[in-house]
Amino acid sequence: MLELDRVSFNYAGNTALREVTTEAEAGQLVALTGQNGSGKSTLLKVIARVIMPSSGAVRFEGRSLREWGGREYARSVGYLPQEPDATFSMRAIDIVVSGRAPFLTRFGWEGENDFVVAAEALEMCDGGHLASRYLDEMSGGERKRVFLARVLAARPKLILLDEPLSALDVAHVQQFSILLRHIVDRTGSTVIFASHDLNWAAAYSDRVLVMRDGTLAADLTPDEIMRPEIVRDLFGFAASTVSSGGRTWIVPDVGGGGGIEN
Repeated sequence: MLELDRVSFNYAGNTALREVTTEAEAGQLVALTGQNGSGKSTLLKVIARVIMPSSGAVRFEGRSLREWGGREYARSVGYLPQEPDATFSMRAIDIVVSGRAPFLTRFGWEGENDFVVAAEALEMCDGGHLASRYLDEMSGGERKRVFLARVLAARPKLILLDEPLSALDVAHVQQFSILLRHIVDRTGSTVIFASHDLNWAAAYSDRVLVMRDGTLAADLTPDEIMRPEIVRDLFGFAASTVSSGGRTWIVPDVGGGGGIEN
């Protein structure tokens, strides 16, 4: 579905991505993690066509980004930036239905079917009860559900999410992580999401990509990455592991300077 071949990107002479090569198949939940400034957001922007790579190639369904028309690409690829504009006062259903824009004619308006699709997207995000609520009256977690539903309203094959778990309390992080797994399993779409939280990035994902200094440092399964020696190598801190709920969780060692324990 998605192929990246030696993709690089420069911001005003500063290299943000360095020859990133990877791929994603249909129906995968892929976590993208790494330290601040490692290139996660830039990589998502390149895939989303917000910016074009300085070199290398990105192919979606066998076609390079430049071969896709903007409206055509927006019908297949949905992108949610880290900080969507949440300052305006609109009902949730009106925000979500705006995700149908790539399917409208130039001067067309949303029809009954578009609102049905929007309502289904809200329900999929456990946000059906928010339909008539105004955005500026919602919590951060509720707004995230609305904006995710807006992406889903286009029924994209590829969904790109930049830090969807940020600024959420632990309960909502868990709920949102399960929701991403549910979306992949129910729709067959591929979801690539950036996250700083290694535990929740790996909890329900099929793969974990680790960015470091603009390069792809690792492409591992959750079982492979949740090992103390791997965490120390990739993230630079000592940790132990615990098992709970059939999953392995990383626990940073107190003080961060001790040895690694299994």
